[in-house]
Amino acid sequence: MVTDDQIALRRLLDKDSIVDLVHRYSYCVDHRLYDKVVDLFTEDCTVDYGPVRPPLRTRVALRQMFGHPDGGFKATSHHNANVLVTFEDDNRANVRTSVYAWHERADGVTPRLWGYYHDSIVRTREGWRIETRQLRVLGVEDWHSKWHWALDVDVD
Repeated sequence: MVTDDQIALRRLLDKDSIVDLVHRYSYCVDHRLYDKVVDLFTEDCTVDYGPVRPPLRTRVALRQMFGHPDGGFKATSHHNANVLVTFEDDNRANVRTSVYAWHERADGVTPRLWGYYHDSIVRTREGWRIETRQLRVLGVEDWHSKWHWALDVDVD
């Protein structure tokens, strides 16, 4: 028989793994470990970074985006905080993570943005993975793009 303490411990361990997944994404992106970035997603993931491009619908498409010579930045630094995890059941969670992202382009311009990742996370044989991600923005500097607005979505 599984005790309440065992269930609570499992939930805490799962939450810790999910928070680590969120932070691992930013670390790998900033260090250009793109093969490791895509391994954090499910094979059939959907990733929507904003209206600038259509959502990416597989790990392969995500990897192609990160490897595109015209799409990269000279450097990036992503900072995550306020990770809110809401479990749907033992194998699914909705996660909202605040993000500040600094980028340096080849021309020296440093666009920045503040917002949230809206993620659906699932347990797989490899561990917790991001099934869907949408970037929703609260503010930007030096970006000349439209973004998904963050204030029109409720927390789960």
